[in-house]
Amino acid sequence: MKFSESDQIEFLGDKIVHQSAGGFVFYEALDSHVLYVALLQKSDGKFYIPKGHILKNEKPESAALREVKEELALDKDPKIVVKIGIDNYTFTLRDEKRTHHKNVHLYVFSVAQKENIKPLKSEDFINAEWLKFDEALEKIAFDKENLLKARRYFYFYKPNKTLDTLKDIQSISVGVPTHNGSKTIYQTLISIIASLGFLPSYIKKEIIICTDHCNDDTQLVVKKFISDRKQEEISFKLLNNSGVKGKSTVLNKIFQNSKSDLLCFIDDDVILKKDCILNLVNYLVNQKELRYAFAKWERKSLDSRNPWKKFWHWVLGVKFDIQPYDKPSEIMRGACVMFQKENFVYLPNNLLNEDQFLQYIYWPRTKEVENAIVYFNSVSSITDYYKRFIRIMAGSKQLEKEFTEERIKECNKNLYRKIDYKRILRLPLKQKLPFLFYRFLRFFINKIVKIRLSITKNYEWPRIKQN
Repeated sequence: MKFSESDQIEFLGDKIVHQSAGGFVFYEALDSHVLYVALLQKSDGKFYIPKGHILKNEKPESAALREVKEELALDKDPKIVVKIGIDNYTFTLRDEKRTHHKNVHLYVFSVAQKENIKPLKSEDFINAEWLKFDEALEKIAFDKENLLKARRYFYFYKPNKTLDTLKDIQSISVGVPTHNGSKTIYQTLISIIASLGFLPSYIKKEIIICTDHCNDDTQLVVKKFISDRKQEEISFKLLNNSGVKGKSTVLNKIFQNSKSDLLCFIDDDVILKKDCILNLVNYLVNQKELRYAFAKWERKSLDSRNPWKKFWHWVLGVKFDIQPYDKPSEIMRGACVMFQKENFVYLPNNLLNEDQFLQYIYWPRTKEVENAIVYFNSVSSITDYYKRFIRIMAGSKQLEKEFTEERIKECNKNLYRKIDYKRILRLPLKQKLPFLFYRFLRFFINKIVKIRLSITKNYEWPRIKQN
């Protein structure tokens, strides 16, 4: 290890304490929001973040900036976004009995342009490279947890454009991802148009529909819908995802094809209350620190005379009707979510719970808007409930690779509601019995799903039948 008398190093008997600084340098592509991180490679093939010793009488922040600029050979100073903290670790050198204690002050940096970078040869680096975030996560040597934390901090502390009034909004795009949605998307689009009609006429409006490996009549239904509405003051785009299958890929594509101030994602099987979009927009305007506003769910009544379906609709949907909890849940459900376009986070491929992913990035700057309502179909069979349950659990398991354990625990503790069984036992029998039956079933399905997911590595959520 190379160090000099000018470095902040203490020799304390049988240990040596080093003070170092460095960090994660991010670049976010303007057109796609793909996130890149600058890493250095050594001859052993491993990748490292730029860092080095703090000099005597030098502040950690100044040292981090100096080291990052030197080791990446940057022409311009990167912008410091925030300090992550201090990473501590120990090591020993060959032929030396003393233990080295290293305190590394870590920072998040951002650059406006992806400069050409090159390694500092004197530090034994052989390569400097801009890696996409998911690739960097696979290749980085020792800082994987800090890299996950750095990405979240990069987005969370990124400057947010302030919307003072509704007049600050010039345009809005509504993105509708769809996979085999021919039976539901027509009514969804009708409700979107009605809801957009509540916005002022000076706001430009567009609807972007992106089909995802459909093998039904979805594209024909959408084309006819668009053709029938050529005279309306809303522009339409019909896209097709021919790349990696999945909602996260589709949402990334919709983002890249939108040029508006605000972007709203809406599932292809929900119905919006007429003032839903207006109420979401107003909430974003009034809550300056908010990054994502999402609509509140209300379930549709079951349009069926089948007593078996009616029974399961009653049992499996009772949690939406009585809400016997000590506080409302704040877990974001992505059936309808609104945000400023600049706050979009590029989504990893094959991500099942994209709504939770976005919330874990930005919480507590996310909020369910009470008066922005979407109506949805809840399940009416135990089979469909199992399919939805396993999808949600598989998605939650994915998130363990996208966030630190500390962040997941923090969000789960604050966002999930706790069941108040004392309150439940005081409910009328017609509400109490189905809910307790539902919880009983959920317990066993949870066990089955955990076994299934321990065996199945890759899970794809099939289309659920509509009521």
